[in-house]
Amino acid sequence: MTKLYPWLLPQFNQMQALTSKGQLAHALVLTGAAGIGKDMLANALAALLLCKNRQPDGACDTCKSCLLRLAGNHADLLVLQTETQHIGVDAIRQLNQFTYGAAQQQGYKVVIIPAADTMTEAAANALLKTLEEPPAGCFIILVSSNYSQLSATIRSRCQQWQLHAGSEAMLSEWLKTQSNTPLPPFLLDYCQGAPLKALGMLKNEQAGSLTEMIALLDDYFSGKLQLAALVKQLDGKAELSGMLGFYLRQRLAQPVDFLRQQAVLTAYQRWCRDATRIIGQNSALALTGLLTELKPLLQHQETKWKS
Repeated sequence: MTKLYPWLLPQFNQMQALTSKGQLAHALVLTGAAGIGKDMLANALAALLLCKNRQPDGACDTCKSCLLRLAGNHADLLVLQTETQHIGVDAIRQLNQFTYGAAQQQGYKVVIIPAADTMTEAAANALLKTLEEPPAGCFIILVSSNYSQLSATIRSRCQQWQLHAGSEAMLSEWLKTQSNTPLPPFLLDYCQGAPLKALGMLKNEQAGSLTEMIALLDDYFSGKLQLAALVKQLDGKAELSGMLGFYLRQRLAQPVDFLRQQAVLTAYQRWCRDATRIIGQNSALALTGLLTELKPLLQHQETKWKS
């Protein structure tokens, strides 16, 4: 069995217990924040359902059905693929056709729909009939990072599994075992508790870059760094918009009057909007203007992770 991330094990164990009792819903939505491993759990559940020799910890990975799945040739498993940003009606028609008829391995048929919230309205409508009258022995697993974006009719016909990544302490310990890079104290908060995103940022050295950006901003707002030097080091940095927004939220988490808070947020939102709308904008000049506007509003505020 593919080793699951530790925070996914409680949900998988529940699914396994329901499967053994024949009580698992035939249509499920695995939902939760991006970067917590929803696709991994969907694949582990599909493997469990298709396996002919289930083990206490999941699929055996050695029976004929498992070997076909591992080779990518299992006729009773469909992982919906699309070449566009949305799942169109043709892909769902393919899915509907797949669900009917007997399973070739005399077991279940399983469908996985990644990014199910990207279905077009026509695609969602085409899926409804299959969800309303699911063929015997067929399981449909939808994966979504934006549950509210699924149509109400789709949601009403699927069992929701809300996934969480676990406590910050547990995730911090896990991240320390996965990377030799020191874990910045802000990283999980920045990644909204998504450990896989945090791990990716550790491995590609983005976490270190963000740490440097926080220190530079702290120095500027405390008067230790000149504006021109800050802009020179920040302009064009990857993740600048997200990092700056995160940094400002940490500053505003400290006691601050309402009008000052609104002024900070308005300035930041205007800067973000102009960056996308003004073609050929001088990014260094725009950043200079934003930081100049923010300094009198924030120079007495401190971040949670003051260096």
